[in-house]
Amino acid sequence: MIIAIDGPAGSGKSTIAQQLAQKLGFLYLDTGATYRAVGLAVHLKTGKTDNFQPEEILKTLQEVQISVEYTEGVFKVFLNGEDITDKLRSEEVGKYASLVAQYPEIKEKLFEFQRKLVNNGNAVVEGRDAGLYVFPDADIKIFMTASPAERAKRRYLQLKERGITDISFEEILRAIVERDQRDQNRKHYPFKPAPDATIIDTTGKSLEEVFNKVWKIVEPYLNVFITGIGSGLGKALAKEFLSRGYKVFALSRHLPEDLKDNPNLVFEKADLGRLEEVYSKTYRLLEKVNRQLPWVILNAGILGELKLMRDVSLREIQKVMDINVWANKIIFDTLEDLINQNKLKVGQIIAISSGAAVNCNKGWNAYSMSKATLNCMVKLYHWEFPKSHLVSLAPGLILTPMLQHIIEEVDAEKFPSVKRLQQSPKLTPENAAKMLIEVFPKLLKFPSGSFVDVRQAAPEVYSKYLSS
Repeated sequence: MIIAIDGPAGSGKSTIAQQLAQKLGFLYLDTGATYRAVGLAVHLKTGKTDNFQPEEILKTLQEVQISVEYTEGVFKVFLNGEDITDKLRSEEVGKYASLVAQYPEIKEKLFEFQRKLVNNGNAVVEGRDAGLYVFPDADIKIFMTASPAERAKRRYLQLKERGITDISFEEILRAIVERDQRDQNRKHYPFKPAPDATIIDTTGKSLEEVFNKVWKIVEPYLNVFITGIGSGLGKALAKEFLSRGYKVFALSRHLPEDLKDNPNLVFEKADLGRLEEVYSKTYRLLEKVNRQLPWVILNAGILGELKLMRDVSLREIQKVMDINVWANKIIFDTLEDLINQNKLKVGQIIAISSGAAVNCNKGWNAYSMSKATLNCMVKLYHWEFPKSHLVSLAPGLILTPMLQHIIEEVDAEKFPSVKRLQQSPKLTPENAAKMLIEVFPKLLKFPSGSFVDVRQAAPEVYSKYLSS
């Protein structure tokens, strides 16, 4: 799901876009920062401070790596792995950005680059081109504006807060008016609202007032589908999404008492081991979604008994595979049917996997095989969901009822991995849910279909919630 927020400098779009992305668990992308990053890269590569040529810019784009991250409300830009966020704020780099943006062919390349950063995932994208040119099919388009005097006043106060006092309000106002006229009248990609954008005038309004207006536009489309909410991680994820203003559509064997009667939870009772019922129950539940489904989290799963491989019957393996793999295959097929019938637009699909999929420790047998199969299945299905982003995700060690059973009931001498689990620090389900929603935007830097372990992909986020 793409939310595009455009507007001139000083309209308040950056602050609102960042607050919105943080609350929703979406990627935040400042398209203007990518122009600044490319401009700085060209300057560092050529030594030039003016007269950038298109061929120089294109060559730089081919040779450098620019990436972005948004964590805990902080947006960072990296150039070849180096954090250059602070360097982008200077007036000099702003000039480099305008030198890059003057060429239509370069803007087109940057549009492509910005789309790759979002990678078919969930994002709040803000800038001056987001809804009209970069993401013309954005699900929600908002154009924020304010009077030139209001915008000049905001900019003047921002500069004063940074200790910059050698520029007057009148100079800022004149520069804003000149830039507006120049941008609106340029031959290629003129600056204007998208025809289907909602226009919000922020003149004289507080940030809270503006955010509330934006929230009323966005809220009807905030939906998440979660399987296995009866306990553990699934239940904690449902609660966390509900606290953020989402409507939760849940498929599970039972509904916890503390989630009953929640008006924003739509529940369908289902035993995923009964494969013959999975399609009809999933379809019936998801037909109630208001078309936009930013999140699908396939969480339900069972462990099976830890024992030697020789001692595991085919019937036991089949039971684990039915719930951990084949029920998810049926859900994928249901999602695909609803998408093809134009009843759903799906953003990110996250299948909860495990490090057991690759470790294959002694005794884990059916569980390890099922999670390895799930990883492969997600990779195979990503070809059939070209407008979504799919990941199988190992969430680390979470003290769920399943893990509690392992560390308390299974013979650690017979199965050495159990001893390591007993001794390792673990996340509570509640902390794990918060951690995962913070990690979700980071998944977009991985190709759709990837298997990702949060302990490797986001060790700083994992450690933060582990310690708390």
